[in-house]
Amino acid sequence: MDKTATYLLIISAALLVLYIVLIIYVWFFRYFSDLTTKKAKEDLEGMFSSFLIVTNNKTNNFQGIKEVQELTSFVKNSGSRKESLINIIISYEDDFIESNHDLLMNLCEVTEIKSYLIKRLTSKSSFKKSLACHQLGDLKLENTAEYIVKLSSCKDKDVRYNVFLALAKLGELGGIVDILTNNYEDIHLSHRAVIEIISSFSGSKEELFNKTLPLSDDYVRGVLIKAAADYKIEGLREYYIKYLKNDDKNLRIACIRALCDLENSNNEEYIINMLCDKDWEVRAASAKSIQKIGTSISFEALAKTAGDSEWWVRHNAACTLIFLDGGKEYASQIINSNDKYAREAVVNAIEMIS
Repeated sequence: MDKTATYLLIISAALLVLYIVLIIYVWFFRYFSDLTTKKAKEDLEGMFSSFLIVTNNKTNNFQGIKEVQELTSFVKNSGSRKESLINIIISYEDDFIESNHDLLMNLCEVTEIKSYLIKRLTSKSSFKKSLACHQLGDLKLENTAEYIVKLSSCKDKDVRYNVFLALAKLGELGGIVDILTNNYEDIHLSHRAVIEIISSFSGSKEELFNKTLPLSDDYVRGVLIKAAADYKIEGLREYYIKYLKNDDKNLRIACIRALCDLENSNNEEYIINMLCDKDWEVRAASAKSIQKIGTSISFEALAKTAGDSEWWVRHNAACTLIFLDGGKEYASQIINSNDKYAREAVVNAIEMIS
């Protein structure tokens, strides 16, 4: 074998050995790194539990408390330990954070968690920005909204979403109203995202709806009213009634369902009138939704609607009529009528419900 081949063989063997050594080194590094992280997390959990027992919501001479000093010293100059402490606090969930709010705000100040998260909002990484917004919202850290809102025009969709969610969790009414009324077209929030933001809003939801509904466009109004229906806020009734006359059929449908979800019999006449709407989708929604509030007052209108030109409208009207107390007896008159569509709708409804 010549010298060149020998040298190549030696180099190849050396590279192979180096590769194996690197694999072993990386494995050991990760193993011991995971052990260190796990140990640090366990230590933090123990220190945080001791902190909660000792402080018991006391804020006097806060920084002088030994457990506070231990936590501060342990996470000082360590981003990973701050992250662990943040996750530990968040894991206690919203009720705990709210009931111990002042105590936790003080802890976030002295351990520099607050300043750490504010600084991360300026990171070049979109992921870190999103995570910082998410954590600030979950911790409900006061006086941070002004820093968060600066990212509301960020091009990254995930960052924008977490900005809005954080503002909602912080109860920042002005910021959320501005987003939903002035900047909605620019931020392109999905229907699901708007619903989640509203459900996460920690302030008065009735006030939020009162501030946004008059200023929103028809699409956003429809989304807001669909969200509001779940909360059954009687104070929004006048908005629902007002927008029943709107040109947007989806908004009318949202108002019909919201009115019926209030389960207020005073709304029955409004829904009966919508059974004659020009759009069949609206008539179908009215015929179905009136089940929640309908009485014998609706019988005549539902019987007439059971002969509608659209199958879904007929079907919903017949099913609702039979569902209401006394409605089945009233529907029996339709079976003997000359209206073929109405007869078929009632017979099918009876077969389905029986």
